[in-house]
Amino acid sequence: MHYAHINNFHFASTVAATLISSCAFAQSDIVPAPTQSRPIAIIHAVVHTATLEQPVIEDGHVLFDGGRIMSVGAGMPTLPENCEIFDAKGMHVSPGFCAFPTTLGLIETLSVDSTDDRREFGELHPESVPSVAINPDSDLLTVARAAGILLAVTVPQGGLISGSASGIRLDGWTPEDLCIDPSLGVVITWPVVDPARAFSSRRSPEDQRKRAKEDVERIGRFFDEMKAILAARAADATVAHDERAEAMRDVLSGKDPVFVEIGSASQIESAVTWMKARGLRAVIIGGEGVASAIPFLKAEGISVVVRGVHRVPAQRHAPTDASYTLPKQLNDAGILFSITTGDEPAHERNLPHHAATAAAFGLDREAALRAVTANPCVIAGLAPRYGTLAPLSSATLIVTRGHPLELTSDVAAAWIDGRSIELDSHQSQMKRKYETKLETKTLETKTLETKTDAPAPKSP
Repeated sequence: MHYAHINNFHFASTVAATLISSCAFAQSDIVPAPTQSRPIAIIHAVVHTATLEQPVIEDGHVLFDGGRIMSVGAGMPTLPENCEIFDAKGMHVSPGFCAFPTTLGLIETLSVDSTDDRREFGELHPESVPSVAINPDSDLLTVARAAGILLAVTVPQGGLISGSASGIRLDGWTPEDLCIDPSLGVVITWPVVDPARAFSSRRSPEDQRKRAKEDVERIGRFFDEMKAILAARAADATVAHDERAEAMRDVLSGKDPVFVEIGSASQIESAVTWMKARGLRAVIIGGEGVASAIPFLKAEGISVVVRGVHRVPAQRHAPTDASYTLPKQLNDAGILFSITTGDEPAHERNLPHHAATAAAFGLDREAALRAVTANPCVIAGLAPRYGTLAPLSSATLIVTRGHPLELTSDVAAAWIDGRSIELDSHQSQMKRKYETKLETKTLETKTLETKTDAPAPKSP
């Protein structure tokens, strides 16, 4: 027993040490960028503004100073004194991509609980603000930046009301440096109003309907309670401060939207009808069920976040390309939409590939680009400061070798609020490491072959 105890303790200590060291190694050592110190002019580029008025400018320029864009247009700008020139001939310029929604910065390694800050205990937590839990040293932020993702709307998970959505920039020393807006709206996971099939659920259809009804009523009571608290505080300043009610203030007034996570058309109609009856603004986040609800969404003027283009259809009868063509269907219907990966943060770097797939299946290329730049910023409330290349907007942009959505394109340079961003990451470091290994092995092989092929010396 004594030795077993020692061995178990040794094993537990070894595992703990391994996990701690792996967490430590997962932290990025890249230094955040300094504030822009002088004007920068990007010239001779194909400029993708992500605007409807002038989406593409051939042989164009972008001039920015103090973190703000001063000029966008064709030809050469009037250069201010001490201006840095970036000749982007043959390259493309576009706004940085925006990942919305995502859990970037809230989790590093799925198998290590200590790196997971996505959830709070309980079901109703509108006061949970993810921006305070962001890890600015996360390696996943540097990987996303290297793919051109410079902005994100980070959301918590779990419960019925998960918390607030926070807008962040992917560079900074502290969570406060990264934060653009700590609370852009409240995130709700809407109850499943249609019962699942018997083989996929332990509950009977009647129990499932009862549970869904109870959850919807619970959300309703919570909204009513928060509204009553705010009304009481407005009438009497001595009423105690309530953090949850304050987190709901802008949502209840209609200033901020409610981001509703759904998974079926019936959930969409149930949630939107409920929100409309209370005078709330709803944004639908989902993929399954959106296509069949397009007429309803159009009639109600609801924006949609498409959760993942690279998905297989949920129904057997659905076309195999249902997920790929959904963005085009929304665009043709005139519905404001954006695209997200719907994947874990480690795969957030594939965001432009999702938009590229939508473009390959009929969506206009510039509309696909807007779906991962301008549109998410408009829907989340980060526009007009972010999302487009226009005078006075933030100089948050990327330069790519090739169209921003081409799979073979890579990001040559990036700026966030005018600050030049380091595009290195542990993935690019590993790439260089094994390229060096390959070169070394190739050289060693050639040297060995040369020695083998050399004629043997003649005997005296």
